[in-house]
Amino acid sequence: MYRSQCSLLPPGFTSNALGLLQRLQQGRSTLELVHTPHECWPFRPGQFTGKSCSALRVSVLDSSFNPPTLAHLALAKSRPPYLQGTTDHGVSASENDYDARLLLLSVRNAEKSLMPGDATYVQRLEMMYLLSLDINDNVAIAIIDQPIFVGKSTILHSFLQSRLAPLHIALSAGIEAIHRPKLTFLMGFDTLVRLFSPKYYASEEEMTGLLQDFLSPEGQDCRIICARRVNVTIDEEVQRRVMTTFREFVDSDRIHFINIGEDEQSFSSTDVRATVAAGMDNWRRQVTDHIADYIIENRLYASNAM
Repeated sequence: MYRSQCSLLPPGFTSNALGLLQRLQQGRSTLELVHTPHECWPFRPGQFTGKSCSALRVSVLDSSFNPPTLAHLALAKSRPPYLQGTTDHGVSASENDYDARLLLLSVRNAEKSLMPGDATYVQRLEMMYLLSLDINDNVAIAIIDQPIFVGKSTILHSFLQSRLAPLHIALSAGIEAIHRPKLTFLMGFDTLVRLFSPKYYASEEEMTGLLQDFLSPEGQDCRIICARRVNVTIDEEVQRRVMTTFREFVDSDRIHFINIGEDEQSFSSTDVRATVAAGMDNWRRQVTDHIADYIIENRLYASNAM
């Protein structure tokens, strides 16, 4: 029997998301957690049973999710390449992975604004929850009012440390102090190009200083995992200049490139929207079944959608 995708949402999810979105848009906060899999997130349940606490590793997939595709899913489920192949047989697979995952939606994008026919922010949050069902690995959902990655990192670090403090007291009898979480931002190559483009900063000098702090172990200590993509058109001169700029961070192990699958690397939200609008059906192969059903139910991206 067919089941409505809205019935898969937790009770009160939509009204809660709308209220948190309004708080953000009214300037009453800069970041809101819309959903967590359990009250102890970003810890895993039982994570501190008699163990010391090292810095939590949190992956952050910041995207427009308009809609989420199988490329988003593959990137969200990827493991940190800088930890693979570094453990022995006495280390569990989970210790070669992130402790927590975060799907992040920015209500202020440096390049993309809400357009007529787009999914609303609440609809995107609902689709992000449906995507999280297929990730199923300690994944939370949040919204943020900050268009620049360096600013997002600052807000996330502050928010997570504030959230960790009371959880630490409640969960950690006798363990070491909690270190600042280590954030890894997941993105496609087109987003990486924007991150290293001077036009999004006051000057090239400011960009260099901010990115050095963003990626340096002595600064915010973030890493970037970039998915290789096809069918992404970027001016060759811009690509050459940007690759020269971030080469030092690749060499210093702060930026890694990964393959997310032969099919997945060609999938894009833009193509899904365009294909739906054209009345074709082949867009469904680019999204999960949950997302496909949600698009159909809510008649997204086309006035005559299915």
